[in-house]
Amino acid sequence: MSFKSPDIPPSAKSDRSAKFAMPTSKQPAFLAGVSLLALIVGLLLIKTVWRTIRPGYVGIVFDKASHKVTTNALEPGWAFINPLSQDIQEYPITIQTYSMVQKGIEGQVDGDDSIKVQSSEGQQLNLDVVIQYQVQRQEANQLYQDWGGAPIETVEDRVVRQYTRSQVPIIVAQHGWEEITASKRGQIATDISNQLQEEFKKRHLELISFGIREVHLPPALQTALDSKIQAQQAAEQQSYALKQAQIKAQQAKVEAQGEAEATKARARGQAEANQLLSRSITPDLIRYEQLQKWDGKLPVFTGGGVIPMIGAADLLMGNAQPKQSKP
Repeated sequence: MSFKSPDIPPSAKSDRSAKFAMPTSKQPAFLAGVSLLALIVGLLLIKTVWRTIRPGYVGIVFDKASHKVTTNALEPGWAFINPLSQDIQEYPITIQTYSMVQKGIEGQVDGDDSIKVQSSEGQQLNLDVVIQYQVQRQEANQLYQDWGGAPIETVEDRVVRQYTRSQVPIIVAQHGWEEITASKRGQIATDISNQLQEEFKKRHLELISFGIREVHLPPALQTALDSKIQAQQAAEQQSYALKQAQIKAQQAKVEAQGEAEATKARARGQAEANQLLSRSITPDLIRYEQLQKWDGKLPVFTGGGVIPMIGAADLLMGNAQPKQSKP
């Protein structure tokens, strides 16, 4: 016995095909949406797989499965990691500056962040300090492991900030407030730097410099210091004026001595010249000079008495003694 399927009208078959077929006009839009979604997923995947290590930093890759650092510090540029089992941490290898100052706008912390210290006399002071340091490139891996992958901000807070604030008061307390303010300020900074350098080195950091930028005194001490500075300046001005007067007196003395020596020299020169001149004046020279000035006329005498007789020969021979003649 056989059964025949009921005949389905052609119009009904056409309706069923149309119900399950996608309209051809919507296919391009659908494909574009799928492509866009694939592109977004691809970009997200690339972003999680490829990481960028910034200039001035090194990258430390940590394997979550093996719980250890898998490579040496990676240089700046692109780095490939497995986002499911690996993570990467950046550490700066350039010089970093950390300031702890009274003016909040200049330091890392808002408000008064200067270091409070006490002098050997028990006076309270505040120090503005500036620290420069950098991560040792060859020890960046060990830094990551010792600090459990903590970012540089955590290391900076624990070592650079907290250790410095604990050591500075200990060293400063060995000195008086005037030494801290001026006379031994540089030496104190050097002592602190030497102390910090050892601790930083243990924590895989290199201390580049430590400086005391400013010392803030209580009002009473500041007034006393200002008065002392004014007195010193007045004394220095008086000393300068005295030295200038001494210099001028010495210059006048030297000038007088020089003038006296010059006068003596001129006198000696004149005496020597006179001596040479007296030696050079002879009777013949005198007669020669007389003849050079004679106009060839014999002297004329007027008046009574004896008339002197002077001959030309006498003038030429130098015997200018007049002869007495009677009128």
